[in-house]
Amino acid sequence: MFPEALHGTSWYNRNLKRGEIMYKILTDGLLHPRQLLAYRNKSGWFVLAFFALLAFFATIGQALFYVSYGQNSDFLPENAACEYLGGTLVCDEAGHDYTQPLDFFGNDAYFLPSGVNVASLSLSAGTAIVFQDEYVAFFTEGEGLMSIDLSPVIATGNDLASVMSTFTTGVLVTTIFFAFLGNILLLAAFTLMSSISLLRLRGFLRFKKAYTVLAFASVPFALALTFNNILRLPEWAFMILMVVSFRSSFVVIRE
Repeated sequence: MFPEALHGTSWYNRNLKRGEIMYKILTDGLLHPRQLLAYRNKSGWFVLAFFALLAFFATIGQALFYVSYGQNSDFLPENAACEYLGGTLVCDEAGHDYTQPLDFFGNDAYFLPSGVNVASLSLSAGTAIVFQDEYVAFFTEGEGLMSIDLSPVIATGNDLASVMSTFTTGVLVTTIFFAFLGNILLLAAFTLMSSISLLRLRGFLRFKKAYTVLAFASVPFALALTFNNILRLPEWAFMILMVVSFRSSFVVIRE
């Protein structure tokens, strides 16, 4: 019992120390970039965890946008003129213009009667989501991306409202998750772009160590992404932030 308690305490202390180091890197990356050279021997896993931390903050604004989006249409039979019956979408075409889209997180959503060709819709611009029979299809700029069988979702829901509630939750979680992964890749690409100027010195320094230090210098860039995603800044303001965010990287490269 006692050794297990000691093991738990040791694990807690190790992670506490890692947290303190990450906090120090965050502050140094923002205020004292020259101090980042002291962390050049950190492992690749530590760098990945650091990117994940920065990506978490950068994703907050995107998550808030989708979670607080209040303009989605009410997906009720009286609005869509459709209902899920017997495991498929059944639509009443009488007096209903199915070419008029509903709002789904700023994208056009259509509910088509069975047998109606998607070509009858105006999908030339933006992203569109089309529900027909037991499938949902995604389009961008009029080109089909993918189609998903909603049968498992329909089997758990008894009506259009419940099916759309489950589908909306799934899209919400998936979108935020991929936004998080995208921000990690963006930070990694930003660091790689910052390190290109050091390739001429590859005979004098190890690229891995240079990349590690520049990864920690990406804190201002992540902060710029966070502010932009939360405040939805105009393009000129975001560009100014982007230029300023290179400061830490420039200081590290000069060192």
